[in-house]
Amino acid sequence: MSVEAVARKDFRDAVRSRWLLGLAVLFVVIATAFMLIGARFLSASDAQTFSTSAILGFMNGGFTTGLVPLIALVVAHRAVVGERESGSLKLLLSLPHSRVDVVAGKVAGRTAAVGVPLFLGFLVPALVAALGPLQFAPLDYLGYLVLMVVLAAVYVAIAVGCSAVTSSGTVAVAAAVGVYFLFTVVLGGINNALPLVLGLGGGPSWLPLTVGELQTLLQVLNPTGAFKIVSREFLAGTLFAPPSVEQRFQQATEAAAVVMLGVWLVAPPLAGLARFERADL
Repeated sequence: MSVEAVARKDFRDAVRSRWLLGLAVLFVVIATAFMLIGARFLSASDAQTFSTSAILGFMNGGFTTGLVPLIALVVAHRAVVGERESGSLKLLLSLPHSRVDVVAGKVAGRTAAVGVPLFLGFLVPALVAALGPLQFAPLDYLGYLVLMVVLAAVYVAIAVGCSAVTSSGTVAVAAAVGVYFLFTVVLGGINNALPLVLGLGGGPSWLPLTVGELQTLLQVLNPTGAFKIVSREFLAGTLFAPPSVEQRFQQATEAAAVVMLGVWLVAPPLAGLARFERADL
């Protein structure tokens, strides 16, 4: 398959540039540090929460939602435009590869370039968790690791979509920086400020949603926020659990978050492809 060929080439390029080894070492150091610090903090605060899920929840707020999107954007933001500027894109398209193959292959290859180091880098923290005083739950650990790869894939897809639209590496860098700050800083700040701006409780009468519902909507629309919803419920063991009447809104929120992650995984590459198909190389 042409998509597979492009993905393999992209992944080999990442290995040759030592991205894979460097990222694996980075994940080993940071994830192990979070594991040890989190274990120390949680053991001092509440021994009953001293478990794999608690440690991963501790990592969820800083390491995962802060660092993983950043690395994915750095790895993928020049995926298309970099080859376009160097002239190698014309050579790639002279082979039996369509532009669809290039965009899809870039998403797959760059996702592997982030996902493989994630899996390798989390082997050592898994040993630390398993051999320490933690209540180690390997399925929770593996499931959360899969969710992190999904988050990385979403941001790779966004970066590749932006890279396919732009014709300049400088613009691609600016787009990656803008995407990161929009989804990890700006929207989060707006969400936190809503109760102060609109008031607590039900909110102003002209607003068809309560402040809480509006905050949930904004969180679902944000890929980082959607990931936080899904990962939080997964670690709590309540993701898609049979709901009571009071919990139906929460289950609808979880389903919407999963759908939005899928939308962010597909829509940016398709939007980039629509422009890329018409671009003059």
